[in-house]
Amino acid sequence: MEYILIPSASKSETTFFLSLLKKMQKEASTLSSDEMEDLAFMTALKEAEQSAKGSLSKVKANLSKVASAK
Repeated sequence: MEYILIPSASKSETTFFLSLLKKMQKEASTLSSDEMEDLAFMTALKEAEQSAKGSLSKVKANLSKVASAK
């Protein structure tokens, strides 16, 4: 499955793109900026887990250190 991200600045712009995609018979949905941030974070964690440079446990340990420093 492929995804296309289209950032929009206003509700009317979002409505326009959703309408256009519907007319093209494409499935479309919206994501808030918080949802996009969570998705990007989870993707980065998954990539780090499969990387030879790190593991999920190392990433979690580092994030825990950063969070406890606040």
